[in-house]
Order: sequence, then C-alpha cells, then structure tokens
Amino acid sequence: MLTNYFKSIPTIARYRSGSAGPYLDPFTDWLAKRGYDHDAVRHILLGADAFGNWVQANDLSLMSLPEGTWNTFCDHLAEQGRLRGTRGLHTSYWRGAKLFTEFLHVQHGIVVIGATAPPPHPEMVTAFEHWMQMHRGVKPSTLVTYRRHVIDLLSTLGSQPEQFNASKLHAFILAYAKHNGRAMARTRVKATRMFLRFVIATGRCQPGLDAAVPTIAEWRLAGLPRYLQPADVELILAGCTSARSIDIRDRAILLLLTRLGLRASDVAALKLDDIDWTQGTFTVIGKSRREAKLPLPQDVGDAILTYLQQARPRVNDVHIFITEVAPWEPITPNVVKHVATRAIQRAGIEAPSYGSHILRHSAATGLLRHGASLQVIGEVLRHRDIDTTALYAKVDTGLLQQVIRPWPGGTSC
Repeated sequence: MLTNYFKSIPTIARYRSGSAGPYLDPFTDWLAKRGYDHDAVRHILLGADAFGNWVQANDLSLMSLPEGTWNTFCDHLAEQGRLRGTRGLHTSYWRGAKLFTEFLHVQHGIVVIGATAPPPHPEMVTAFEHWMQMHRGVKPSTLVTYRRHVIDLLSTLGSQPEQFNASKLHAFILAYAKHNGRAMARTRVKATRMFLRFVIATGRCQPGLDAAVPTIAEWRLAGLPRYLQPADVELILAGCTSARSIDIRDRAILLLLTRLGLRASDVAALKLDDIDWTQGTFTVIGKSRREAKLPLPQDVGDAILTYLQQARPRVNDVHIFITEVAPWEPITPNVVKHVATRAIQRAGIEAPSYGSHILRHSAATGLLRHGASLQVIGEVLRHRDIDTTALYAKVDTGLLQQVIRPWPGGTSC
C-alpha cells in the first residue's frame, strides 16, 4: 500500500491520480515480497509514476502499448538527463519503470513491449552451441565469447562449411590478428577450431580442416604471472572485517579466492550441498564440467558459516552466495570480480591488475612459497596440463638461485 511508504496526503493523491495509480498498491506489495526495503520501494515508485505519466502524456494506454515503447521511453529519460547517473549506472527512474513493466506483465498479463529483440542467431550457431554444451561441457559464458567469432566466420566465408578451405581460413585468422591483440587472436583461433570440429563431426566439412587454422605465435612460458605479495593479500582481507552483511559475504568470497585460487565462476556456482562439513571438503565443478574435491581450510569454512548464519538473505535458493540487495538471487561471476576489485582498491595496493584472477595467481604463488610442488598446485587450481602450472615456477626466486649457473669467466650478475 502507498500509505505504508508515504504519509503526505497530497503525495499519495498525486501518485494515485496518474496512469499507474490503480496498480501502485499491489505493485508495492509485490516489491515487498521480493525483498525490497522501505527506501528502495520509495525510489522505485518514482520510476513507475514517471512511466505512467509519460504513457498518459503520449495518449497511450498501459493496457496496449505499441512496439518500441520502451526504447522511446528510454530516449525520453535520456533527454531529461534521467537515464543514467554520474557513474554511468541506470537511475531510479529507469529501474523503477523497468520493474513496473515487469510487474504489469507477470501479475496482470499486460504485454509491455520492451527493447527491440536482437535478431535470432543463425541456426548453425545455435546448433554449435548446443553441441558444445552436450559433448564438451562448455559453460554458457564461454559460448557467448565464441559466438561473435563464429558469426564473423560465417559472415566472412559463407554459411556453407563444405566450401571452406585452408587458404580462406588462413586469411580469416590473419586479417583479425593483424588488428587485434594476441589474447583476442588466440580466442578467435580457438573458436574457429571448435566450430570446425563441430561441422566435421556432423558431416558438413571435410575432415582435418581444423588443423589448417594457423596458431598464433607465442613463446612457451614467456610471460610471468601477475600476483600480490602475502602482506598485500592480508591487507585486502583486513578490509572486510566489519559486521556489515556485505563485508561478511565479501570476506568469505575473498578467502575462497586467496586461499584456494577459485575462479570467479567457481565461487558464483557454489551450492549449499557442495560443502561436506563433516569431512572438511567441498566440491567444485569447473571448466568442461570437471568435478574436483578440495579441502576446506578452517578460516574459509568459518567465514562461509558466519555468512550463512548471520548475513545471507533468507531465500529459498541452493546457491551459497546471494546478492546483497533485492531482488535476492545468486551472484554472478561479475559480482565476484567486482568484490575483488573493490577490495584491492580499498586496501590501497599498487596491484599489477585488478579483479579475481590476480588473487588466483597469488594463491598459487603462496602455495609455491610454502613448499607445495607444482603437481599439488596444479591439483588445487585444477589445471589439466602441468605446463600451465609450470609458469609459477618462474616466480620462485629462491629455487632459481640454487640452479642458476655462474657467468663464464666472471662473477654472475
């Protein structure tokens, strides 16, 4: 009810007089059931009211809105300077209107046309992604990364894989590599090879053509892992020691990243039944649906338990980590990355990079520093190839000093 959120009679009358007025009382109840607090509902009502007034001013009806209505309303907000705030995030007007249109559709069956739907993906791309999930266990996020490259491949070489040949594939890869970085070029090579293996397996391309895709030149183990010193890691963890629910959650996330080197997607996907509290272990399902059982350190387990008992929203969801504000739902890998970035920036550390992956590298170098073998580190990080883990040997300066050979004819530098 509006009277639960506003005490001023003129304010309540103004809200009720608008086009959205008849729906606002049930809308506030709907928001409250989804976990929005008092202040959040008040801000959301601004957007709902603004959308209703705009609909009324344009001689439209909430019962029947023409195609493109949402895009036109967003243009209106942009003209008024109300679409995005100073940090680039959508304003309460946009969020409130978006939630109001969702409410109208879900609760009242009113079809509110949103943004123009993107064109459907080519049928072959859809079939490729289904095949990758079924036969290779590839995560949807990886398929989204591959999608653009596969669509470019079909747009450049045509939609008939039977007509692909080695020279066309060479030209396709090299033209992209010429104007993009090494990492992006490697992604295009991988996506192209995966797609060719799919069309070969389904009989739409000559066998062996995947071997014609050129490899991006790179020296083996040429780079160095970016990592943080142990003192810096502890500074990061020390920034999340308050009793606020968000700090309790973020500390548990950061401990999983820094102690066990989990990926952001691993943390976001953790479920309540993945933890065996009796045995002190937990199960992680990583890339290609590979399952691994890892030890649960005492401080990590304590942090997760504290979060579950004191800070986790009371929602019926199997995932461990839930968003801090309504609507309460499982966090995404991007949330984990933002948690890591915020923690590093809050600690005031001069980090070589930001995000969750640098904490994964730091966990690996920390294990190496404490005497763990490369095989053990590879098992914790769940590397399929020991060569991937061998990269961390390059940061063990103590071991390197033991095996370095003196410079011939003089003192080594």
